[in-house]
Amino acid sequence: MDDVEKVKSKLDIVEIIGEHIQLKKAGRNFKALCPFHGEKTPSFVVSPERQIWHCFGCGKGGDIFTFLEEYENITFAEALKETAARAGVKLTISAARTDREKKQELIYGLNHLSAQFYNYLLLSHPAGKRALKYLIDERKLSIPLIKTFNLGYAPEKDALVRYLIGKKKYKEDDLLVSGLAYRTGRNASGPGGPPARGVSDFFRDRIIFPIIDQRGNIIAFSGRLLEPTGPELVERAGGKYVNTRETPVYIKGDTVYGLNLARDGIKKEGKVIIVEGEFDVITAHKQGIPNIVAVKGTALTENQIKLLKRFAPKFALCFDTDPAGTEAQRRSIKMIEREGITATVISLQGTRGESVKPKDPDELLNENPIAFKKALVNDINIYDFIIDTALGESDSKTAEGKKRILDRTLPYLSNIENDVIKEHYLKKLANAIDATLEAIMKQADKAVRPRSETPKASPRTQLPREELAEIYLISLIFQSENPKQSLNFARTLLSGVKLSTPSIEKLLSFLDTYAQTGDFNAQDFSKYLPHELHLPFDTSYLASIPEFLDKDHFYRELEKAAKQVRILAIKKTLSKLTTLISQAEQEQNKENLKTYQEKFSELSKLLAS
Repeated sequence: MDDVEKVKSKLDIVEIIGEHIQLKKAGRNFKALCPFHGEKTPSFVVSPERQIWHCFGCGKGGDIFTFLEEYENITFAEALKETAARAGVKLTISAARTDREKKQELIYGLNHLSAQFYNYLLLSHPAGKRALKYLIDERKLSIPLIKTFNLGYAPEKDALVRYLIGKKKYKEDDLLVSGLAYRTGRNASGPGGPPARGVSDFFRDRIIFPIIDQRGNIIAFSGRLLEPTGPELVERAGGKYVNTRETPVYIKGDTVYGLNLARDGIKKEGKVIIVEGEFDVITAHKQGIPNIVAVKGTALTENQIKLLKRFAPKFALCFDTDPAGTEAQRRSIKMIEREGITATVISLQGTRGESVKPKDPDELLNENPIAFKKALVNDINIYDFIIDTALGESDSKTAEGKKRILDRTLPYLSNIENDVIKEHYLKKLANAIDATLEAIMKQADKAVRPRSETPKASPRTQLPREELAEIYLISLIFQSENPKQSLNFARTLLSGVKLSTPSIEKLLSFLDTYAQTGDFNAQDFSKYLPHELHLPFDTSYLASIPEFLDKDHFYRELEKAAKQVRILAIKKTLSKLTTLISQAEQEQNKENLKTYQEKFSELSKLLAS
C-alpha cells in the first residue's frame, strides 16, 4: 500500500468534507450545496463507502485530495502532506515537487523563523521595549493576546537579514524571493547601473503582524509604523502600513487577516464580521468576539468573498466610518450580492450617544465594548445601509440631490430578486425623497443591471433521452444490493439491445466478468476498471435514485427502466431505418430496400408488443 492509499484508508471523506461544508444524510450517501458553483438545490454527493464525491451540477468530483486541492486552492503534494499529518502517516516517498512547491516550502520556513525572531525582539529584547510599551499602554493589549497573534517588532537596523543569513545560513536570493528583504545600492531594483550591494530588511521600525492562511502557514507580514509623526514622514517610510510584496505563497487580494483564529467562531456563529484593520481584529478577540477577520486592502475582492463564503453564509461589514470606509462597503456589497450571500452592515453611528462617530471598530471596542456589541446585534440590512448613506450624502429636497440619491441606490435596489422585498425598499426610497412609488419603479427598471454580469456555473449539456435512460438504469444496477443479479435481470429485458452510450456498455461488460462468485464490492470493482471508466462508474454509483420499500418495488422499477431503455433503443434504430429506406428508394436498390423494410417491420411489431 503506497502513501496515498495509507492516508485514504485512515481518513473519512465525510468527516473531512463535513468540516468545510454542511453535509446531510441522503440514503447511503451525503448531499450538500456545491461549494464550487452557485446552486439552490443540492447536487453535491459524497459516498462514505466509496470515499469519493461528485457534483451533478458542475461535473467536478474525486477523492479527499481532489476536494482539498479544489477547495483550498493547493497542490496535490500540499494536500497529501496535510492529510498525512492528520492521519499520522509518515510519508516514505516525496511527491515530485515542482519549483513552485520548493519555493513555497522555502518561504513558509523563512516566514516561520522570521515571525519567531520578530516576536522575540518584541517580548524579550531591549530593542522591542518601546513597541511593547506602545501595544500595552496605548493599544491596551495583554501579553497573552500578543502571543496569541504572534505580534512582533522589526527594528530600524538590518537585524533580520543578519540573523537569517549570518546565523541560519540562508542566501540573499532566499530572502528576496520571500519578500523579507530588498536589494540595496543604486538602481538595485532595476536593470542596468552598478551591481547591487547586498540586501536590507524590508520592514524597519514597525510592529509586525504575521498573516496566516486557513491551514496555519505564515504566508506574509503586515508592518505598522511604530510612531508615524506626520504625513511626510509616513509617505517617506512607505506608508503607515506596508505588506509583504506578492510572492509564490501570498497574493494580497486572496487572503484575509485573522482567519486562522476565526474559523471556529465563524462556523459557530454562522456569520463572519469583516473589518479593515489588524487592531480591529485583535481588540475584538480581547472582547470575546472571535468570528472576525480583516481585509488586506480598501474593499473585499472576489477571491476573498469566495474564501469566506466557505465558512459562513452571512457577512457583516464593519469598515471605518470615514468616507473611504463607507465607499469600500458599497463596493463590497456589489460583489457580495452577485455571490448570493446574506449581508448586513454594523453601523457605528450614534454608538457614542452623540453626533461624533468613532473612527473604527478598534476605537469603539476600547472605549465602549458594550456599545459595539449592541451595534453588532442591531446590524442593518445592506439595502437600508445603501439608502441611509445616500440620504446622508445629498439633499433629498433638491432635484439635483434626488438624482444623486437615485444614482447611488437604484443600481442595488433594482436587482433585488424578491419582489416583496424590492417593493419595500423602493417605497422607503420614494418616501425619503418625496416621490411616487410609480415614478421610482419606472426609474428602477431603467437601472436594472444586465443579468449577464452575474457569474454562473457553466450549464451542463442536455443529454439525449436514451442516454439519460441508460444512466438511470445503470445507477439502479450499481446501487442495488446485488449488482450482478440486477444486471442479469435487466439483460433478459434488454434482449440483445446494444446501449447507445459506449462507456455504460463497457461498464456492464466489466460487471459481467467481475467476480463470478461472492458479494459485489464497489471499492474492489473500481480498482478493476480502466481509468477512463472511473468517472462514469462514480457518477452512476452516486446518482440520486428513489428509496424502495422492498425488493419487489425495486425490481418493478428496474424492469420499468430496462424496458424504457429497450423502447428508446428500438425507436432510435427505427429512425435510422427510415433514413436508410428513403436512401434505398432514391437509389432504386431493391435488395437493400427489402432488407431495411423487413427489419423495420420486425422492430415495429416488437415495439408494439
